[in-house]
Amino acid sequence: MNGHQGDDGRLIITFFARERPSNAGSVGTSRGQDDSKAQYMACGSAFAQLIEPQVTPASLTLEHHTTVGPGIFQSIYSMSLPFPQPKKLRHHASIAAFEALHALEIVFDIVPHPPSNPLRPLKLAVFDMDSTLINEEVIDELARSINITSAVSAITARAMNGEIEFEQSLRERLALLSGVKADVWEELKKTVTIAAGARELIEYLRARGVVTVV
Repeated sequence: MNGHQGDDGRLIITFFARERPSNAGSVGTSRGQDDSKAQYMACGSAFAQLIEPQVTPASLTLEHHTTVGPGIFQSIYSMSLPFPQPKKLRHHASIAAFEALHALEIVFDIVPHPPSNPLRPLKLAVFDMDSTLINEEVIDELARSINITSAVSAITARAMNGEIEFEQSLRERLALLSGVKADVWEELKKTVTIAAGARELIEYLRARGVVTVV
């Protein structure tokens, strides 16, 4: 796509669809398999134009788009050095806007390898819990139980946007949570909800011998 051509590694971009009923045109809404696949292909092609300026001076060559499981799609590129930092890509404003527009969460993985070394098969999948396998941020739910939701959510948002480091955000939020009752977990069981597609994804991975970890 740009710069010198090379195959020093792969950039794997994974798109996780999110259910958003109010956004009927998003990739995350429920449609037939063929229609969804067409949407993923179009989404991957549109994102390719967006990502190219963010990885310069590295060059990208599209290998393929593929569906991984229910609501999950990947674009895989050969990439030359120098590799960009996935964290900077993840928090770039234009990428955040793309996620919001298409009801997606986008994750970047860079896999360095010699040109002749093929990708190894997937054996292990590690997941975050909050806002990933479940729809809620548990620490925000704890804050809700003592009526300080806004203060804690504001710190959570700063961490998610890359404005502060996770450790700092955790310390700040925990400092506000004194007074939470010990039996709060019984109440949370009634309010926490499993994310759309999470059960199906885990079943899909386990059926193919992939170890799943939270």
